[in-house]
Amino acid sequence: MKLRTKVTVALTLLITVASGSSLRAQQAAGGTLTLTIDQALEIAVNENLSVKIADEEIKRVDWLKTENWYSLLPSLSANAQYTNNILKPVFFSDFFPGGKMEIGATNSYAVNGVMQVPIFSLTLFKSIQLSELDLKSALESARNTKIELISQVKNSFYGVLMLEQSLEVLQESYKNAGQTAQNIKNMYENGLASEYDKIRSDVAVRNLLPTITQATNGLELAKMQLKVLLSLDLETPVEVAGNISDYENEIAAFQGMGPMILDNNSSLRSLDIQLEKLGKTYELIRSQRLPSVAGFANYQLQMQSEEFTFNRLWTNSMAVGLAIQIPIFNKFSISLKEKQTQVGIRQMSYQREMVENNLSLALKNSLNEMNRAKIQLESDKEAVMQAKKGYEIAKVRYSTGTGTLLELNDTEVALTRSQLNLNQTIYDFIKARNEYEKVTGNEKIDKISN
Repeated sequence: MKLRTKVTVALTLLITVASGSSLRAQQAAGGTLTLTIDQALEIAVNENLSVKIADEEIKRVDWLKTENWYSLLPSLSANAQYTNNILKPVFFSDFFPGGKMEIGATNSYAVNGVMQVPIFSLTLFKSIQLSELDLKSALESARNTKIELISQVKNSFYGVLMLEQSLEVLQESYKNAGQTAQNIKNMYENGLASEYDKIRSDVAVRNLLPTITQATNGLELAKMQLKVLLSLDLETPVEVAGNISDYENEIAAFQGMGPMILDNNSSLRSLDIQLEKLGKTYELIRSQRLPSVAGFANYQLQMQSEEFTFNRLWTNSMAVGLAIQIPIFNKFSISLKEKQTQVGIRQMSYQREMVENNLSLALKNSLNEMNRAKIQLESDKEAVMQAKKGYEIAKVRYSTGTGTLLELNDTEVALTRSQLNLNQTIYDFIKARNEYEKVTGNEKIDKISN
C-alpha cells in the first residue's frame, strides 16, 4: 500500500469514530486545555447534553409514576348552579284543577360537593406497575446513553493520539527525505551524483508535503470532533495527554477478557424490561374483565325563590354509597387485545434471542480483533526495527556509491509504512477493547461521574 493511501485510510478511520454529542466545559484560564482520558470521560458523563436529556426523561417518568400513585387518593369536586325556570316544571294529577300543577320557583340555586375514592380497581394497580417499569426503562436508557458516550469519547481520544503519532512519523520521514535531498545536491555539485538522482530526491521531498498537510488537517479535524463531542468551544486550544505507543506493554500483556457474559448489556436489559412491560400490559387487559368498586359522597345545598334573592331558607342533603361497575359484554375487544399482546410478547422474545446472538458474535469478533492486534504488534515492532536497519544500510550504500537512490527511497518508504502500521495496530486493539467493554456493559459509569 502506498504511503499516501495508508495515511488516507488512517484519516478516514479516525474521522468516523467521533459523533455529534455535546457538553459545556470551560477552558483553563490563559492557555491550552490539556485533557487526560479520565478527565475527558468525566466531563462527558457529567455534562453531555444527551445525558442531560436522558436524565430529564427519568424525572418526567418519575413524575408520571407519582401521578399514577396519586390516582389512589380520593377526588373532591364542587360546583354551583343557578337556574331560571322560564317555564316551570309541572306535576300531573286529576286532583289538581286542569289536571296539573306547577312546581318549584322561578329562581333555583344549588351548590354540590362530590367526593369519590377508588376501593378496588385492579386496572388502576396494573397501570401503576406499568409506570414503575417505565421508570426502570428510562433509567436503563440513560445508562445506555452514557455507555455509548464513553465508547465514543474513548475512540475519539485515542484516535487523536494515533494521528498525532502518525503525523510525527510523517514529519520525521520528511526530515529524512530533506536531508537525503540536500546530501545528493551536495554530491551532485561535487560531481558525485547524477542530475537524475538530484531531481528524484527533490521530487520525493515535495511529494511528502501534501501528505503531511493532509495529516495535519486531519489531526485538526479530529481535535475539533473531540471538542464537539465534549461540547467545547471550537476555538479552544486542546491537547490530549499521552502517547499511543504507551499502550504497547498493555497489549503485549493481554491474556484475554474472561467469559463472554452479556448480563450487563444495555440492549438486552432494555428488551427484558420491554418484555416485562408487555407482560404487565397483558395483565392490565385481563383486569378489565373484573368489576371495579368505588365509594362516593354527595352533599347538596339548595334554595328556590320567585325573586332573584339569596335570603330565603337554604336546605341541604347528603348521601354516601358504593358504585360497582361490572363489565358484561364488550364486543370481544378484550379477548382480541389479549391475543395481540401475546403476539407482541412472542415477537419480543424472538427479537431478544436475535439480539443476543448478534451481540455474542460482536463480542467474539472484538476478542479476535484484540488477539490479532496482539500478534500483529510483535510483527510490526520487528518490521520497524528491520526497516530502520535497512534504511541505515541503504544510506551508507548510497553514500559509498554501491547503492541506488531507488533503493534508498524504498527503504525510507518501508520505514514510514512500518511505523504507521504499528500505530494503527495499537489503535485497532484499543478500539476493539472499547467495543468489547461497550457490548458487555461493564463500563464503570458511577466511578467516572463521581
